[in-house]
Amino acid sequence: MTATTPDFAPQTPRLSEPVLWAAIFAAAAVAGSAAVAIAPLAAYVWLIALFGIPHVVSEMRYCDERFSGRSSGLALGLIGLLLAALATTRMLGTYGVLSGTVSGPMELSFGAALALAGSFFMRRFRLAGLAIAALIVFGALYYPYMTFLVWAWVHNLTPLGFVADALPRGRRLTAIALLCIPFFVLPSAIALGALDWAAQALAGHDAALAASAFGAGAKPIQAFLPATMRLNDALPLFQAAVVAQVMHYVAVIVLMPRLLGRGAAREGRLVAWPSWGVFYAALAVAGLISTAYYYADYGGARAAYGLAATLHSWIELPIFLMALGGGFALARPRSSRATEGRSPPAPTPR
Repeated sequence: MTATTPDFAPQTPRLSEPVLWAAIFAAAAVAGSAAVAIAPLAAYVWLIALFGIPHVVSEMRYCDERFSGRSSGLALGLIGLLLAALATTRMLGTYGVLSGTVSGPMELSFGAALALAGSFFMRRFRLAGLAIAALIVFGALYYPYMTFLVWAWVHNLTPLGFVADALPRGRRLTAIALLCIPFFVLPSAIALGALDWAAQALAGHDAALAASAFGAGAKPIQAFLPATMRLNDALPLFQAAVVAQVMHYVAVIVLMPRLLGRGAAREGRLVAWPSWGVFYAALAVAGLISTAYYYADYGGARAAYGLAATLHSWIELPIFLMALGGGFALARPRSSRATEGRSPPAPTPR
């Protein structure tokens, strides 16, 4: 694949590739389910320690390569400004400059502004963007904490939207239907208590009594559920959320980069990303450094990761709205030195 190939025309996938992807998600489902059945709190801590930062960087690269060159300068500037304000608000709240009762609603307000910004560039379905902005404003005013929890659950499903956007219509429905198995069917069964029941019935193991990791205790529950819930009550839902997050990480780190070689990439990226071999090596190093930080100071590492996660999660909102409403179709690719020497698509794992 060369930099002179226009719009990276879709390739015909090899016959074995769907089977390969099914095997990858099946292996991740087994590993994730086994981990949360044995020690759900520790499984979550190790997951974000090893793969949190790598998945954030992977998704930022995908968004850059997939959407930047198809966006107008006005859209990039406006969304970038709002993201900077949102991240600054999160940082001020994290480090105590602003109280949580102030920084939380402020962050959600900037999130609503991002939805409005995305709506501005939509050519159709604009009411959907306005409705989402209104819902976020309502949540910011009356239920900020619960709104953040809902956003945490919804965020795990975002790869479905990225895949739907990247694939041609003839393959889109089939791919999304198959991805619903690891993203909806499996977590739903776990949320209903199937995994916890099996662990206790077959092995006599109570996951609620299992140890956490890096001194995190029961704090990981607050990532998806109210802090007032006891682990015994929250266990099935927390296990389901962690497994869904495993699926999210697999899709973002492995599947979505591969889509850049299936017709998704465009010229005009903002960052001169390295070759995929160098990129994945850097991600591995970042994961090890992150894990060491969590080991040394769980609270500090979790707060720092929260800043990075804030950027990568909120940037999805205007992107999805613009993709839904045809907001990228009007933008002409911009020339950029970053497009010179474009690296080939990410290799398919084997």
